[in-house]
Amino acid sequence: MTNIVSPKSLCAAAAAYFSARGYFVRRNYKIFNNPLDIVCIMPRLIELKKRVKTKYFVPSGILYTLIDQGWKSTEEIATEINASKKFVITILDDLIENEWVEKKNKNKKILWKLKKYRIPSKDCIIAHCRYRKTSQFLENLNEISGCYNKLYLIFPFPIHEEFMDFCYENGIGILIFYEKVGIFKEIIPPEIETVSNLKVYANISEVIIKENFLYKSIDSI
Repeated sequence: MTNIVSPKSLCAAAAAYFSARGYFVRRNYKIFNNPLDIVCIMPRLIELKKRVKTKYFVPSGILYTLIDQGWKSTEEIATEINASKKFVITILDDLIENEWVEKKNKNKKILWKLKKYRIPSKDCIIAHCRYRKTSQFLENLNEISGCYNKLYLIFPFPIHEEFMDFCYENGIGILIFYEKVGIFKEIIPPEIETVSNLKVYANISEVIIKENFLYKSIDSI
């Protein structure tokens, strides 16, 4: 396989492939200390416009503590993210204007919970390009379960039918990159998974949106 495109080059080509399809792309992302080659989100346009009005991003660390939690005190949030109470109050007060959070006073404590916050992504793809480490990636796949909608394995060469059957049975998509003509071909479409870990999913979406705003024109949103 000496003439085969390298995993690094394959990753770069795949990132461009997904970006051209409207995804916001992040390379070399970690979920639960599992290194992932490519993570892509398809942003919701209405949510992007809200980010433009709120300094381009939401402080996902704070929101992370409130997802599926009901009312939480300022002290609880500050302890969880290792920040001061003043910092937490300042950030969350800014989010009240957009109705992402609401607050109330109870027993001399300020309590917070999410109100109309919506995760700004309608699709999340994870793609694995290091084809020499595919077995290792699949062994750790359960650790990131529930954090994405679609999963692709990407190769720069044809795949054995037996392995294709395995991917089909497990809902894993396969993309083949034909370097000579510079195109990708979807050999097996991935199954659409249900996102169950909303905290991690929200954090992925906010982080990738924040980073991509540095490179995309605000006028195009």
